[in-house]
Amino acid sequence: MAIRVERSESPASVGDARMMIERLEREPGAWLGCDVSVEGLYRREAIACADPALAFYLDGNTLRIVPRTPTGHAIAASIEPLHAFERREGRLEIGFGNSASVPHPVIAFLRRFLALFAPACSELGLYGAFAFDFYRLESGDAIPQDGRRRMALFFPERVLITGDAGHRWITFRFPDLVLSSSTPVPAEPTPARLESRTDDHPPGGHAAAVARGVERLARGELASLVLSQTFRRPVQTSLGAAFATLRAANPYPAMFFLNLGGGETVFGASPDLQVRADATWVETAPVCGTVRRGLDPLDDYAQARELFNSEVDEASLAVCGDSDRNDKAKVCVPGSVELVSRRRLHFFSTIIHAIDHNRGRRRADADAFDILLAHSTPATVTGMPKRTAVAAIEALEPGWRGWYAGAAVRIGCDRSLEALTMLRFARVIDGWAEVRTGGSLLADSDPQREEAETRLKAESLFRVLAGGSPTSLRSAPDTPPTHTVRLIDIGDPLGPLAREALVRAGTLFADDAGISVLGDGTTESARATLAGLVDGPLLAINNAGLALLENEGAEAERLPRAQFARSIEAHATESGFLSEIGTFTAGIYSDRRLLADRLPSGWIAIALGTDRRVLVAAHPGQRRCAILFRADSALSSRHDAGIRVLAAALAWLAHDLPRRAT
Repeated sequence: MAIRVERSESPASVGDARMMIERLEREPGAWLGCDVSVEGLYRREAIACADPALAFYLDGNTLRIVPRTPTGHAIAASIEPLHAFERREGRLEIGFGNSASVPHPVIAFLRRFLALFAPACSELGLYGAFAFDFYRLESGDAIPQDGRRRMALFFPERVLITGDAGHRWITFRFPDLVLSSSTPVPAEPTPARLESRTDDHPPGGHAAAVARGVERLARGELASLVLSQTFRRPVQTSLGAAFATLRAANPYPAMFFLNLGGGETVFGASPDLQVRADATWVETAPVCGTVRRGLDPLDDYAQARELFNSEVDEASLAVCGDSDRNDKAKVCVPGSVELVSRRRLHFFSTIIHAIDHNRGRRRADADAFDILLAHSTPATVTGMPKRTAVAAIEALEPGWRGWYAGAAVRIGCDRSLEALTMLRFARVIDGWAEVRTGGSLLADSDPQREEAETRLKAESLFRVLAGGSPTSLRSAPDTPPTHTVRLIDIGDPLGPLAREALVRAGTLFADDAGISVLGDGTTESARATLAGLVDGPLLAINNAGLALLENEGAEAERLPRAQFARSIEAHATESGFLSEIGTFTAGIYSDRRLLADRLPSGWIAIALGTDRRVLVAAHPGQRRCAILFRADSALSSRHDAGIRVLAAALAWLAHDLPRRAT
């Protein structure tokens, strides 16, 4: 038996993608995508299942096939002889008893179903989700008859593909099927329901579970363990709008929006590509190691360096990566499994992740289901060893995980596969959202910190569900114009950059301004210019600042080696005008330094380096200030420190000046 397929393409638009999400708010279907692009690993593209002809649900140990269109009813009639199905309310149903088969009989059925359609292509197939414990499908007797939905898959009549490579609709026709002359009423799945409307734990409850898990880790029962908890809140915005916000503000490699039918929708933005396979390769990108993005590029760098230098995070990813390549060895050509990249840092909108890239050459006898089951419940969402970790999860977590850490999938009729790990998502039923979050534990994990982290992760999604953004501003806006200065250029090779920094610090420029700013340059040019300046508020930058202090008797020392584009930690003095800034990083461009005990009379240190060198000094009586570093350097930009130092110095100089002069 075979079902002939005719495939046609037509143009689509970005507007079609938007309308597709709006449609999925109302009707069953699936959107799977990647919203980031990394050469060789991620490609910005999405594929959506529209107009599902059939839906397949595994509820407990019962398979329910739900026709949704006339074509779906015709396909259902064609496959009815394949099994001893019962017809109930327009659905086909079969209950699987305990079986010695490997894998579970439902896998054998889905294989036979996809093999019916010819010619095969990657876009025609099954789209939907498997729950966390779909690893049970590896054996025939491991699914309890508990009514829990472990699988929801759709077979489409149309799919939408959108991304950097363009936008197109693909439509499938099955010309040999005989459609009913009447329009059958779409059958419906069993309605989904929430088991609770309260959180899994009161405050402190998850920390207690983590503490018990840490005890097991300390005893050596496990190398790692992932524990999670669920939070529940009412929804205050449309789900399509919430998903659009996630895509715009929080793009990730695994984006999914699934209307599973029965009143149940799940959508989210996950960092984890569980597995993908084409005709040649089986690829994965395990994620283990996470830090938050900083407020600016320098903060990002510091965070990334901390992550990269963490031996614990390095070990955690090694454990997960080794487990992942072990999974691959089950379905790949012997000797072909390789580590493509190790601990590559990826900067997403709010988080920095360390990610491995593993792949192997696909064995000819391994189909999509073999590959999917081989990679189910990866160590990144369970721990290691996986069997022991799964048992610990069942003992320590208060409830069934459901879709959390399961897989959003596309299984093609051509044996291709894409599976996205379902993390950082919301499950929405009857106007209520469940958000489950967790983290990877090691023997030295802090239970209180782990609980706080799960709450923080959940709140970002609840902000989206309340109509807000998951992210906050990464840097403060520039200071509006506040001061007017006379900028004196003495040959600064980075003069335009210095001017840019002053503008960002809230500065306008005029030749008759009451405050003078002496830019950087050679010591000789600075001294010559200082000789011709009259008294008045003065800010001198870098070498000009050092020349100003030396003119008044300071004794600077020459460094053994010039320091250009070097950073130093600075500490503001408690009583100076930088006290609110506190500790900051300064970018050094100099071959000399001035120690605090060598300041001339009347001058006070406002900020010092860790080696006691003066970085900012002021003379209150003369109304003069010297900044002995490049405030405009990238090395001074962490938390906008350089700009804030400039703004504070100008504010101090402008104090009590007539308004028109500033």
